[in-house]
Amino acid sequence: MVAPIKPNGTPLAEFLTSRASSSTGVGSTSSSSAIGGMSKEGGVAGADFTAKLREVLAEANATQAQAETVSTDYASGKQQDLHGTMITLAEADVSLRLVANVRNRVIEAYREVMRMGS
Repeated sequence: MVAPIKPNGTPLAEFLTSRASSSTGVGSTSSSSAIGGMSKEGGVAGADFTAKLREVLAEANATQAQAETVSTDYASGKQQDLHGTMITLAEADVSLRLVANVRNRVIEAYREVMRMGS
C-alpha cells in the first residue's frame, strides 16, 4: 500500500513555500535569501535555485517511477488496491505538470531577458 503524502512534509511543498515567501519578501531573513536575484553578500543566488530545482526534478522522477511500478503491479495482479494506484498516478501527473510549468516559465523568463538586450 502507498504511504499517504503529507502536504507540508515534502521537499516540493518546502520549495513552493520558500519561493512564495521570498517572492513577497515576507519571512525571508537569512543572509542567503534572494532579493532580485542577488544575495545580501552580493553574489548571485542561482546555486540555491539550482539545488532546489534538482531536488524537485529528482522527486518528480521518483514519483513517476513509483507510479509506473504501482500500475504494473496492479495490472499483473500483485496488488488489488485500485484506489491507491489511482492516487499514485494522479500524484505523478501533478508532479509532471509542475515540472512542465516550471520549465515553461524558465524558458519564458530567458526569452524575456533576451528581448531586453536587443
